[in-house]
Amino acid sequence: MLGITEKKWLGLSTLRCHFHDKSDATDKTIEMRPCYEARVLPSELSTPIAQLSDKVSIQGGIELDEQCASSQVSHHPDVPINYYAIQEPINRNQRILPQSFSTNNMVSFDEGEDDLYLLKASSALLNDLVHGLNRLLRRPNGQVHSLVKQKDLDRIVNIIETFQGEPQLLDAHLVKILLPIVSALLSCLAQARSQKTDKHIDSQVAICTILYTLCKVRGQKVIVGFFNNEPRYLELILVALEATLIDSCSHGKSWQLHYILSLWLSHLLLTPFDLSTISSAPCVISNAEESQAAFLQSLPPLTARILQVGLSYISSSTKAQDAAAKLIVRLIVRPDVQGHRIGDWLLDRNLALLRGGSDTGRNDVYEYIGSLRLLADISSANEVSHLLPRIYSSCQELFDEEGGNLIASNAVGKKLAVKIFRNIGILSLKSTVSESPLLEFVQSTGVVEGVIDYLLRSLGDKDTPVRLAAAKAVSLIVLELGEEMGHEVVEAILETLKEDIPRSSAKVDLTTVDPLKWHGLILALAHALFKRSASPEQLPDILKALFTALQFQQRTATGTLLGTNVRDAANFGIWSLARRYTSTELAAVSVRALSSDDVSTSAGSIVQLLAIQLLLSACLDPAGNIRRGSSAALQELVGRHPNIVREGISLVQVVDYQAVGLRHRAMIDVAGQAAALDPLYWSCLTEALHGWRGLGSSDVSSRESAASSIALLWVSQPITIHKDVVDDLIKNLQARSSSNVEAIHGDALAIAGILNHSAHLNISDRLNLVQLWTVMDDLQSAFVEFSPRLLRAELPKAIMRITTELCKLSSRDIRLASDTDLHSCRLMDRMTERLLTRHEDWILNLVPDMVSQQRIFSQTHKVKLSSIDRQHLSVEIQRSSGKSSLHGAGRAIALGTIATSPSTEQSEQPSSAAIQCLADLMKATNVDWRIIGAKSLQLTANSLITVEIEDTMLIKIICSAIRRGLKDYTIDERGDIGSLVRIEAIKCTSSVFTATLLKDEMELKQDLESDIHRLSLEKLDRVRIQAAQCRSEFMNLDWSVTDISSISTTAYFTIALAPLLSSDSPDWKRSGLLSGCISCAGTGAEALLQAARQVLATSMMSAPAELLERFMSDFTSVLKRLLDENITAIHPALELLAFVLRCNLVDAVFSSQSFKWRGLLLTVQKSHFKSNDIPRIVAAVQVYIGLARVAAVREETLKKLLSMLKTNPYPRVRFAVADALWISTGNEALRAYDATLPAVQHAQLFEQLSVH
Repeated sequence: MLGITEKKWLGLSTLRCHFHDKSDATDKTIEMRPCYEARVLPSELSTPIAQLSDKVSIQGGIELDEQCASSQVSHHPDVPINYYAIQEPINRNQRILPQSFSTNNMVSFDEGEDDLYLLKASSALLNDLVHGLNRLLRRPNGQVHSLVKQKDLDRIVNIIETFQGEPQLLDAHLVKILLPIVSALLSCLAQARSQKTDKHIDSQVAICTILYTLCKVRGQKVIVGFFNNEPRYLELILVALEATLIDSCSHGKSWQLHYILSLWLSHLLLTPFDLSTISSAPCVISNAEESQAAFLQSLPPLTARILQVGLSYISSSTKAQDAAAKLIVRLIVRPDVQGHRIGDWLLDRNLALLRGGSDTGRNDVYEYIGSLRLLADISSANEVSHLLPRIYSSCQELFDEEGGNLIASNAVGKKLAVKIFRNIGILSLKSTVSESPLLEFVQSTGVVEGVIDYLLRSLGDKDTPVRLAAAKAVSLIVLELGEEMGHEVVEAILETLKEDIPRSSAKVDLTTVDPLKWHGLILALAHALFKRSASPEQLPDILKALFTALQFQQRTATGTLLGTNVRDAANFGIWSLARRYTSTELAAVSVRALSSDDVSTSAGSIVQLLAIQLLLSACLDPAGNIRRGSSAALQELVGRHPNIVREGISLVQVVDYQAVGLRHRAMIDVAGQAAALDPLYWSCLTEALHGWRGLGSSDVSSRESAASSIALLWVSQPITIHKDVVDDLIKNLQARSSSNVEAIHGDALAIAGILNHSAHLNISDRLNLVQLWTVMDDLQSAFVEFSPRLLRAELPKAIMRITTELCKLSSRDIRLASDTDLHSCRLMDRMTERLLTRHEDWILNLVPDMVSQQRIFSQTHKVKLSSIDRQHLSVEIQRSSGKSSLHGAGRAIALGTIATSPSTEQSEQPSSAAIQCLADLMKATNVDWRIIGAKSLQLTANSLITVEIEDTMLIKIICSAIRRGLKDYTIDERGDIGSLVRIEAIKCTSSVFTATLLKDEMELKQDLESDIHRLSLEKLDRVRIQAAQCRSEFMNLDWSVTDISSISTTAYFTIALAPLLSSDSPDWKRSGLLSGCISCAGTGAEALLQAARQVLATSMMSAPAELLERFMSDFTSVLKRLLDENITAIHPALELLAFVLRCNLVDAVFSSQSFKWRGLLLTVQKSHFKSNDIPRIVAAVQVYIGLARVAAVREETLKKLLSMLKTNPYPRVRFAVADALWISTGNEALRAYDATLPAVQHAQLFEQLSVH
């Protein structure tokens, strides 16, 4: 027998196979290390598993059985066995685990920390990549594969794509990776291409797919540098590329092949030899226009062939278009080709197409984009600079601001236009410093000014790729300009940033600015800093813009936050500033010129101020990439400008790139550690946590983290500072608009957190905090109604927490501060009354703690709080529980909390009445109210753990209500909704057992234990596990209940059902177990049903006759009870009874004179009397088959079956009855019975059956 242990890590299963080796009679374990696709154990292998040594690592899944002991493993002798696994399609969303990655290196990573995983596993992944490439490319004899398995290719691509975020990790292995690939591709190109199949792909396509993936991850320029540049391969690559034109229909999806071959061919065109000396094969012109064919005929053969291939892919919709453009430009700039004026011909052709004058008649966008891409590459080539004037004038006309053509509105087209104007501007500027044919064009047209104007306008484009290209283009233009003109361009950007900002406000108001425009402008400044094209004199204005951009945020009408890209650009700008400018240049910037606030004054230097802003962004920004970008910029700042930032090295170690990945950790742990380094950091973080990145965050979890952070920062400071922090919070709360419920929620949470941490203060210090009662007025103004926004913000939750903490704190002081406090108490009472009307789970979870503290506060200060008066709560509950809604559910939870607490007044309702009110909820028509009632009773039972209760009637009331809940099997359109009541009732039962209320009430205890025994065998997993835990804790069930799987095995049922056929088991226990057995062994999930039936059958086969007779008597009693209590359980009961009779498990009772078989028969007949439940009737028919074997009731059973055959209206039932009669009587005439025919046509059959 093989045992299995499964360990989850990073989404994959690590398995251990435990088996017994017959050769040396020892137990062994095989470690099943993770692999890429390990999911299912192979069913057909070639080496017996039991013969494998414990050093072998087998790939597999999670299910093994005894049949696996003879399974076989087949593998190639030259390949380690641990590389074999059952293959499945790769899931691209799943982390890859290297096959060679040892389970000893397992570490735990939080969600969102994939880069940590990659750093940990990169070495093993790269080794697997190299090994997998060797297997994919060549056979063991060194010959190149002609076909490659699709799954092997997917695995390699998946490994490479894992490095998308950290491509530099590939650099050390690029030689080992790329040289075999390039060599294999050359070998493949010399062979004929193979036909693709469903599971295999041509090796050329596979290799080019891998190369394209490497280009995508590491960069095209880096990868192309490893291509072989020997001229002898030019003809080979060109022939292969021409072949793709011929069979493009059959290989239309292999665009990666076109892309890689075009890149390689353009790389080979750098050869210094004349093309005419390399090949003289003629150019075969096909599918070309007449003018194009004529021009190609006039060119040298090899040049014509290359140009034809390039033109064929220039209108492609894939990356092959980009490679084709580079190929054509690389061709036309060659000295031996320039004389043929290919550039002029191409320009005429493409400009005609862009103006709509193409002879092809094709007007698709990809053809336009291809033409623009070609013009962009041509405009960057100085060798054909004479073409720039025509390109500039045509593009200026095409991309005129008022033009509405297709290409001018396309994002890719506009990006290419930016690239064209950038290249024209740079070449034009270079022409002014040298004698160039462009000089006259530049002087006469004002091209530079036109280019700059277009680029500045493009910085506000609605498409992000256009803004990115324009920002980079502006920095390159500024770099080429003279110092004075460059200064003016940067000033123009800074002035544009000030547009739409109100100048009257002392604080920068960004609510009316365009976030897209700001993104482009800030990014342009960042690139200018990176290129060091901005002068040091402009740094103050640039820094002021960067500081503003680093805190940029706008909120739309729907609550969506805008500005993440602006803050990202600001991070890049600060990083570039720290990298490109010296400490002396930065020191020359006056801090006071930027800001006059306390932070700037305390910082002392601009570098320190930059560090503070980056610290705040790294700890508090809502976007993870912004936090990490700020961390990287802070590291660059401290490293480039040493001994300036306070505790700089320690600060960089704390604000680590990985540590700030999770916002909760960044706001609490990282911020706390950073604040401990210097008081300046503490004050800046505390102040920033009050803003939009902290208590004013848009999501609840971030506001909770900010409140926790403020409370922890408050605790870390001396008492002298505490009052200032609390005063600031109160001022902020009072200054908030009542409609800004999110910010009020954050402030209230922070105050509650501080109150919670104030337990260590002495009494005199606490008295100052009692003044916080005044915040109840501010909370009252915001808490007008339960609007959807208020509930989404979870403001009631914050109010409940602050109320709880205020009551807790005030209860420690015997004096009430003033009349203002009395007013606040009345406000608290009114808000509590409203809160208790709600039914949301997150409100109900806080009600017990809040109400219990209010009760103590009320008793301590002799203050009456009518909202938590037992009489008031009972009346309101009775009024609300009859309704269909859960309005007032909180009152039931509150009453359950205080039901047994001492009375605050003599006139207050006694505990018995409150408990009776809660018990009555278990009779409510609405099932949701019964759930609330069970939760309330559990709170009451919990309170009785520390309270003595002598009234046995109260105990009976509680137990009776709990039993009602344990038997709740309500079913509605949602399914078995009563299961929720049963679960809460089980929890309530556990509380009753914990409180030892039933130590003198054995009958009540037995009733509850009987129900728990029944539910511990429930077919619903969530109910069964809850009851099994209760039974294990309080009823000596010797079983460890950990999860669903632990209570779904035969081993569990063996222990759980053991008392059922035990001679010393009491009736109440057997009754409960049999009722539960009916649930899990009657109907249910197949695996559960089989496990329960297997254990039951095994037990019954070894039981003596007297115990089997007792079992049948118990079954009859349970079946009778179910007819009255739970009609839905009749069907599974009949199924189980049929199973017991059909499997001959009670044959020893057939001849018993003491067991009343007739009583069982009558009960079965009642179970389906006048029933329309067809499955139940069919189950009863199966029972009749077994009863027909009992001599005492055989005749009556057959009569019942014959009666059903005659009168039952359902054909399916009559078919089952006919089968039952045939099995019981063997009458061959029943073979001809057709249930679809009227009963009249079977009169002769019925007469014959009656006679027999």
